[in-house]
Amino acid sequence: MTFHLSPHVSYGLVDSRAVVLDLEVDRYLLLGPAETEALRALGSAGAPLPLAASRNLLVRRLICEGPGNDIRPIEQARPLFSALETGEPGDGIAAFEALRSCVGNLLTLRLRGLSPLLRQGRAYRARCARRANGSLAVDNDRAGVLARSFADARISVPMPRLCIPDSLALAQCLWKRGLAADLLFGVQLDPLLAHAWVQSEALILSDPLNIVADYTPVFKL
Repeated sequence: MTFHLSPHVSYGLVDSRAVVLDLEVDRYLLLGPAETEALRALGSAGAPLPLAASRNLLVRRLICEGPGNDIRPIEQARPLFSALETGEPGDGIAAFEALRSCVGNLLTLRLRGLSPLLRQGRAYRARCARRANGSLAVDNDRAGVLARSFADARISVPMPRLCIPDSLALAQCLWKRGLAADLLFGVQLDPLLAHAWVQSEALILSDPLNIVADYTPVFKL
């Protein structure tokens, strides 16, 4: 029998514990040691399968039977630099574009919820990739210039800073210009804190490095 990660689930390993983002219920879940070990075993060919813990994962709809998404934690390069802390002032993104993107994302998040917002973001990224001949380009120098431009433009947006709509807005601005960037959600424990940011390879595009460095990714778009 084979299992796969449910489509609405992703996770990361934080201090040897699995932290799950379940988009269906819009909630972070800290799994116990037995369920964490079950996820490890399910993702490792030939590993002994802890049956009781695996049944718990099935009952909680975190995994499903049959082929599908690999049961693997989110993988992302460790951040080493921040575009907001290096380089000259950016240009290329006007205040109106930042305003429209941030407000649009916030309205979708408030009125429809996180999962529809991320589906919308995933579809937009796919459209941008198709327009860019099938794939978005990694160009961290240009992405850094645009990230600094977005940060400057965001100052003029008359709404509180919120990491999810703001980070997705920056990612959308980059995707629109054919540039690759990942929207990441991460957590840290004791206490449980969550944050969203934008990253390309080891370069943070949305935040200073010290803000992001201690978070472990549990979702990537």
